[in-house]
Amino acid sequence: MAGHRPTLKKPNKAFKSGHASKRALKAASKGKVEKAKTNNKRVHVPSKLERKNLANQLKHNKIAKTLEERSLFDHGNVERIVTIIPLTSNVSGVDMANKILGSVGEEGLQIKDTSGVTSVRVQRFKAGLKVIIPDMNNVIDVLDCAKVADFVVFGLSATEEVNPEIGEQIIRAAENQGISSVYGVVPDLVSAYPKKNLQQDVLKSLTSFFKHFFPHTEKLFALETQMESLNLLRSLCQKKPKQITWRDSRGYMVADSVAWEAEGLMEGHLIIEGTVRGIGFHPDRLVYLPDLGDFPVSQIELLGKEPGVFVPGPERESLDPLQEADDLDDEDMISDEDDWAMDVEDNGEEQKPEKRLPKGISEYQARWMHDEELEELIEERGLESNSEDQESDMESDGMNEDADSHMDLEQEEEAKQLEAYKRREREELEFPDEFELHPEESAVKRLARYRGEKSLASAEWDYDEVDDRTPENWSRYLRVKNYKSTKNRILKQARAEVVVKAGQKCKMYILVPSHIVERVTDPARKPFAVYSLLPNEHKLSVCHFSAQTWEDYEEPIKSKDTMIVQYGPRRVQINPLFSQATNNPNNVAKFLRFLHKGSISVATAVLPVSFTNCPAIFFKKTESGTRFIAQGTFLNTDYTRILAKRIVLTGEVFKIHKSVVTVRYMFFNSQDVQHYQHIPLFTKMGRSGLIKESLGTHGYFKATFDGKLNAQDVVAMALYKRVWPKEAII
Repeated sequence: MAGHRPTLKKPNKAFKSGHASKRALKAASKGKVEKAKTNNKRVHVPSKLERKNLANQLKHNKIAKTLEERSLFDHGNVERIVTIIPLTSNVSGVDMANKILGSVGEEGLQIKDTSGVTSVRVQRFKAGLKVIIPDMNNVIDVLDCAKVADFVVFGLSATEEVNPEIGEQIIRAAENQGISSVYGVVPDLVSAYPKKNLQQDVLKSLTSFFKHFFPHTEKLFALETQMESLNLLRSLCQKKPKQITWRDSRGYMVADSVAWEAEGLMEGHLIIEGTVRGIGFHPDRLVYLPDLGDFPVSQIELLGKEPGVFVPGPERESLDPLQEADDLDDEDMISDEDDWAMDVEDNGEEQKPEKRLPKGISEYQARWMHDEELEELIEERGLESNSEDQESDMESDGMNEDADSHMDLEQEEEAKQLEAYKRREREELEFPDEFELHPEESAVKRLARYRGEKSLASAEWDYDEVDDRTPENWSRYLRVKNYKSTKNRILKQARAEVVVKAGQKCKMYILVPSHIVERVTDPARKPFAVYSLLPNEHKLSVCHFSAQTWEDYEEPIKSKDTMIVQYGPRRVQINPLFSQATNNPNNVAKFLRFLHKGSISVATAVLPVSFTNCPAIFFKKTESGTRFIAQGTFLNTDYTRILAKRIVLTGEVFKIHKSVVTVRYMFFNSQDVQHYQHIPLFTKMGRSGLIKESLGTHGYFKATFDGKLNAQDVVAMALYKRVWPKEAII
């Protein structure tokens, strides 16, 4: 019925009044509070013309950036590097390359070697290709070949599944290190399934698998079909490859030829000829040769229409990784004179501490110890070294013994030790940092390096404290005040100072020791790359990586374990320290004994700095090959980040009287109770308290808490000590 009302209720007209009560106004506002204006400035609303002008500026900037990125391949003189990686054992890289090149019908486009580097010229598309077929028995070689490629072609089989332990690991590692444009091919689809309906089903299944790793892939190419092979070849010859940010932010070159020119008995010039890529090269900058080291450039000779020689000036960077930083402003650097926590007299000599200190106790640590305690330690210990923290010392000694005299264990013993190792990790996860004193030992002596803090996030800690375990070159490591702004400025500066630009062919004369020549690989068998280092990138610094365990790696990863990290062009052997990924105002982070699966931590080590946020891959070399154990990203270089190792002493609740509790088995003598009386206590159920007084001579004590305790609760005390990162083996 038209005009029917759903209800008979009719709202009454609201009462109008010139004044409303506070209660009425409060009810009308419904709890809303108007924000007070911080200033009376008028908010500028851009006009239509201004918005249009801004959009045009962004558009032109994007076009200019795209043209700059693609200018390398505009004239067709630069070879496009294509790496072909078969993911199954029944697929051949040479067969895939010949099917792709043979689709154009030109003579001479054939590859015969099972692995290596071959340069071809496709006349139909007026483009040159450098085809790389890596040795599939070496995963690191495969990653190096994918790292320098403009296009990576992965080969799948229609009859064999990709092995998760080999093929999938290669895909994940190549993707994690940074990969350019990717194509997937199936070279045996038609021969394996002559019927087209079966071909479509298999192709659909393989496409689904491939898109799991590369979601933007449009299709897979069946290479036995000439048209699809030709379409793939056209794409390789005409499309512009995707950039890899960390790689293209520096100059690099893949060698066409390598020659040796001796300058004496001990050194000479490695002459590398190739086409410059990335941002280009500056002759005053050092270069990095993978797995060989950092070396200076003597000269760069341009080849082509306008040949010339560029000789580096006297301001060439030094190879010393501990020398003072070059080309950094004062605002970017922290001077050692301002921040190195050592009292220096006018004559430059270090002042001796006034207090008598026992061996193993630094002046900085003595600041938070009473004079009486120091005298007692001197009387008890004399000049003998500390016996504290035996578990860490035993671990380090064990590592040294294993390194000196390693013996292969039987399979049963190896499995037994691995199970014990995993059990330690589970205990660490279930009972973090718990530490147990023996009844006959003194906590003051055993834990002399540890200090008590109410909260790690608010602890006052000197990052330049003087400790007998401080690295020898701590004050000489590169110190950057603001990593982000320094990185941006260095990248901008490096791009502006380029002398040999991308796309130019040149000969680079690199000064290297003569023994290096034996380790240089033939560029026709394996790609030999040269990477330009940004200013100060050869210097050692305290570097931090984000780290999380590899998806398929199940074994525990312990701090200080020896591993290899690949970040950017470098591969370095390190013993990293793991810590919580926290951002406390005092820059103190809790040290972690294990990198637990499923969690993200920070890995810290002393190694050459990188001014690009490059991906990082952590792996180990084993008898069976390469095992990837973790992945992450280079975060920054921050020497002020302090890693504090925590131990937790626990005690049993013996008696309870309201909020006063008698605790036992945390300490075993009254001297220890008095020494740690000022350190706060906490319980597993969330109560907090303090030690009130010692009871007897066997370590019993009374403690007061902020509430009544449960008899099943556990009383605990946290102690911390500084741990220092180690220098990497370069």
